[in-house]
Amino acid sequence: MKNIPIMQKSQREVMAAIMLEEIDALVDKVETLNGTIVQTEKNFQVTINRLETASDDYHQAVLKANLRSKNEMITYLQNITNISVAKTADEQREIVQKLIRDAVSKEVITLKKVLSESSANYQGNFIDRWAKTLLCCFFMALFSSALTVELLERTWIH
Repeated sequence: MKNIPIMQKSQREVMAAIMLEEIDALVDKVETLNGTIVQTEKNFQVTINRLETASDDYHQAVLKANLRSKNEMITYLQNITNISVAKTADEQREIVQKLIRDAVSKEVITLKKVLSESSANYQGNFIDRWAKTLLCCFFMALFSSALTVELLERTWIH
């Protein structure tokens, strides 16, 4: 400040004052910006928390919907399976009954033919054989009874 003219000094002071005002305004803006950034960070955190809660709620809703759909599908498949099994069992029963009827009726028809032919051609022989068989069984029964009585008497006496 030795040789500085007054005019220059005041211009410098004016410039310094303007610069200080601008620096002060910038500092105010930075402080405001800092507050805005802090508030924005808080708002972001609230938004993040809400999104996480919404995501969890959505996830739970999807799981419930999937479980409900799964249970409905299982019930549907069980019903269809039961109906199919019952229908198949009925069809199989009808088929087996028809096969048995056919087989038995064929056998009965064949047996009737054989018996009618046999009785027509060999009625006398058939009765003779039947009588011989009956007599044989009668004598065998008598022999068995006599043998049983003899064995019982021997075992009771001794």
